[in-house]
Amino acid sequence: MLFARKAGSSEPGLGFALVRRGYDCAQVDAYVEGLSQAASLVGPPTFDVARRGYDRQQVDAHVAELLAGRGWEA
Repeated sequence: MLFARKAGSSEPGLGFALVRRGYDCAQVDAYVEGLSQAASLVGPPTFDVARRGYDRQQVDAHVAELLAGRGWEA
């Protein structure tokens, strides 16, 4: 299950908390979208750390869950 943006929300992306230093939002958004659309397995990602990025623990947990559902060990 992907995190969805609330209708009419001004929050970016997939609903992860924004923190002072977290994963680059655009990279995470693109990876999760690509993973949900990929017919073949996509390996574990590497994200840059940026100011006002997504909470790293939330993203790591969500990506691990998505990859486990596809047979990957995160």
